[in-house]
Amino acid sequence: MGSPGKKQFPLRLDPALWEEIERLAAIELRSSNAQIELLLREALKRRGIKPAPSPAPRRGRPPAGATEGPDEAVDDTAPDADVAAPRVSPQDGRTEPDHPDE
Repeated sequence: MGSPGKKQFPLRLDPALWEEIERLAAIELRSSNAQIELLLREALKRRGIKPAPSPAPRRGRPPAGATEGPDEAVDDTAPDADVAAPRVSPQDGRTEPDHPDE
C-alpha cells in the first residue's frame, strides 16, 4: 500500500547497500523508504537541484467538521456508539431516520 500522490516503482539494490540503508533508517527512526527519499534529496541538493518539498502528511485526529470521504461527515459529538444518530442526506441536508418505518 503506497502513499497517495507518490510515484511507485520497483527498485533493485545490492543487498549490502540495502542493509546499510535499513541500519541507518533504524538509527534515525525512519522507514527504509523515507531514508531512501532523504538520501536522494541530499544527493540532489549537493548537485544544486532543489525539488519542491512534499506536503507534510496529515497526522492525528481530523479537525471538527472535517470530512472523511466525499459524503461522510465526521461527528465528534456522537454520544455513545450504541446510540444511533440520524443520518443527513448528502443531496439536500435533511435528516433521515435510521429505519424507514420511523
